[in-house]
Amino acid sequence: MNEPTSNTELLIQYLDGELEGEELQSIKNNIEANPDLLDELENLRLAREAVNSYGLREKIRAIHPEMMRDLKEKTKPGGSVTKMIFQYGLRVAAVLIILFGISAMYQYFTGTPEKLFSAKFQSFELRELRGEPVNPIEDVYKAGKMGDVISAFNKINKPSQEDYFLAGNAFLNSRQPKNAIDALIKLQETNKSLNQHLFEEDTEYYLALAYLDNGQAAQALPILEKIHADPNHPYNRQVGSWFLLKLKRLIPH
Repeated sequence: MNEPTSNTELLIQYLDGELEGEELQSIKNNIEANPDLLDELENLRLAREAVNSYGLREKIRAIHPEMMRDLKEKTKPGGSVTKMIFQYGLRVAAVLIILFGISAMYQYFTGTPEKLFSAKFQSFELRELRGEPVNPIEDVYKAGKMGDVISAFNKINKPSQEDYFLAGNAFLNSRQPKNAIDALIKLQETNKSLNQHLFEEDTEYYLALAYLDNGQAAQALPILEKIHADPNHPYNRQVGSWFLLKLKRLIPH
């Protein structure tokens, strides 16, 4: 019986476009459900970029014909195939260590809060609220007209929590993080004054992203750590351990 394929092998096959059918759908579902798996996929993708940049792929390929020559030689009487394969494995492992070392260095020197924001930000998908009165800016938000959302929001004398939330997302879509922060904090303050919890968890996540896009990693970290620690938080899957590690590297000590 063949040994089960590891997640890392499947991720590499996924990146190389080698998976099909049920196996492809299965790994896609696992990536979506597991933030640590998503982070590993991002790391492998970055590692492959490092390979292309530094020519490590050629180094690995260069070992292969040498191994085949050795294998042919070792299959002669008195040869040791096991020893040869072990030595070959060590050489490949050494190259891979170099590969992931370069990948880690690349992440360390090129990572920014804004890049972490871009990796995680997706526009909030507004769902139909049956039985609720329709907010005038809902339609323009659903149409993706973020400039119109902002214009409509600026004309509202007394914004509701939904107004603040939709405006916050529109500002993020328009890469105006400071305005997004102001709107989302206003939403939290309004909830607190009315003893309500409207858009509470959504606001936490998007406020953290707004801080990232505004270059305020230290303000984003405690919010994202809270989300990561709560398996019941709707955005828990978006905040993996590797993502938090990359974020912590950006905060001066």
